[in-house]
Amino acid sequence: MKVVIIGNGKVGGNLASTLAEEGHSITVVDIKGEALKRIQNSQDVMTIEGNGATIDVQREAGVGKSGLLIATTPYDELNMLCCLLAKRLGCKKTISRVRNPAYYSQVDVVKDELGLSMVINPELTTAEEFARVLIFPTAAKVEVFEKGRIELVEHKLAENSTLDGLSLAEIYKRTNIRFLICAVQRDSKIYVPTGDFILRAGDRINIAASHKDLERFFRMCGALKDKIKTVMIVGGGKICYYLSRQLLSLGMRVKIIEQDYARCTQLAELLPKATVIHGDGTDQDLLQEEGIDDADSFVAITGIDEENIIMSLYAKINTGAKVVTKVNRDSYVDLASQIGLDTIISPKYITTSNILSYVRSQSAALDSNIESLYHLVSNKVEAIEFKVRENIPGVVGIKLASMALKKNILICGIVRKRDIIIPSGMDTIEIGDSVVVVCKEHRISELKDILDRG
Repeated sequence: MKVVIIGNGKVGGNLASTLAEEGHSITVVDIKGEALKRIQNSQDVMTIEGNGATIDVQREAGVGKSGLLIATTPYDELNMLCCLLAKRLGCKKTISRVRNPAYYSQVDVVKDELGLSMVINPELTTAEEFARVLIFPTAAKVEVFEKGRIELVEHKLAENSTLDGLSLAEIYKRTNIRFLICAVQRDSKIYVPTGDFILRAGDRINIAASHKDLERFFRMCGALKDKIKTVMIVGGGKICYYLSRQLLSLGMRVKIIEQDYARCTQLAELLPKATVIHGDGTDQDLLQEEGIDDADSFVAITGIDEENIIMSLYAKINTGAKVVTKVNRDSYVDLASQIGLDTIISPKYITTSNILSYVRSQSAALDSNIESLYHLVSNKVEAIEFKVRENIPGVVGIKLASMALKKNILICGIVRKRDIIIPSGMDTIEIGDSVVVVCKEHRISELKDILDRG
């Protein structure tokens, strides 16, 4: 697909790199020439310096002959104007980043009037990711499929874990709980495990199951944590607003610490049930005064990665709180994990996954549309949900044990009408099913891509 990306910031640059690696023809437009030179030197993309909201620049970028335009500048109005012009020039599909809560509250009207294919709000989707791990504090990460009926949860095995030294076959044999361990990270190595794989303390495991069965699983191995009632958030930006609104609606008590006084006043008006503190969240004395020791969870979401990591490390060492950290820079994500921070969330990765899911579904055949796509285990493993709409030879009606799957691919969940199937080798995939596939070292756009044709 020919894709034009307007805006070469964190999201736009990451999207350009990812889509170029997948074989799409990418043109990046931005007003900053130096940033364009950097991405052109590192990626196989075309670049155009100029204002993407002008017809002349869009024509130069070939927008009229493109399959997709993605507008990811920091300005909502500019993004929407870019998409409007692109549609007039003949671009088939458009995606706009819209961050302002006032605009996003009327997103359906905006989509219809401007003919947008998709509206992405990175702050809202990031807040939803934060909320999921706070609702289920045992997990370091939670992804949901088929409207939440199957959850894929990341969990780090403690030193005294009852699963240490057990093979997956032994674990499945000892319990009647329907779950599947579908990816394991051990140090720098990542596995899509088979039944003879033996777990070790310190492993990061990804488990697929219904929410109820996940709770039963963690209760069985003594890792289930109490529900979170109080949350301390440092950083009062848009993510904080969206997250606080969700948590307050669930009955949690929320305390926000923000340095900017004017923003504190705004948040106090927007979130009257929250406690808003004007102060510096990196000040350890302030954190103690405001009750970090009594908080069930500590969330660091300022705009500075270094501050988020330092504050989170302090909270992890000195409290028993569930610590969740926002980190954007790639190198810092791995660093934060290495120094012991378990729950790290990157807005640009979430946004990229959402858009990548859409792009792949547009490139794929109609018989196996991608419903959702997530990156797992330091973004080295993908979990993809497909809706099976037509017969797929070699897939539909074939027992999984007889299916010729590529290496490092695992079918970890099937939803059939109201039934959730955590599959065994005797199960089959049928037309109408939703199927969750976990894969490493493969880029899959259609369900038939899981088959080894060799």
